Amino acid sequence: MTPASESRPSYDRLYLDTTVLANFAAADIVGVIPETVDNPRTSYAVRAELNAGVTAGFDSLSRALTGLSDPLDESAGGGITVAGSLVRQRKPELLDRLAAGEASVLYQAWAAGVPLATDDRDVRTVATTYGVPTTGSVGLVARAVERDALSTDAADAALETWRDTGVSVPVDSVTRLLTD
Repeated sequence: MTPASESRPSYDRLYLDTTVLANFAAADIVGVIPETVDNPRTSYAVRAELNAGVTAGFDSLSRALTGLSDPLDESAGGGITVAGSLVRQRKPELLDRLAAGEASVLYQAWAAGVPLATDDRDVRTVATTYGVPTTGSVGLVARAVERDALSTDAADAALETWRDTGVSVPVDSVTRLLTD
């Protein structure tokens, strides 16, 4: 373990929003999420957003959908659990500030007292007001390398894929995160 990884929290559960799942799908590394986070979760609203994206022609999002596992569907084989959310009943004010998928996973993370993975600045801002810690795609890729779920080369290739698709990536290489 590196000194940087010793200072990072060890997540036993993490909620993922559409932006992170879309980034992992674009880099074709959705399968490393269950190896990176012990209990990754998302919401039905996020799944609906991913489905809408596939319908709109964003075919790579189908890789994210394949990684999802509906606890009510025994035939579903993905490693990211899809869960319901009571955001409309318990925290409807989140829906005034965020889209349904974002609000639902933020509510779930807040209610469970666990972090949220998002690359959306607005979601991070709202999460901060609720005391929900956040990470993003780059942080998850660094964690995947630390857990030997992804090689450094594969992680750097994911960062390059994201840059090529217009995603703002704050580092040139994941090794920078592992040594800082």
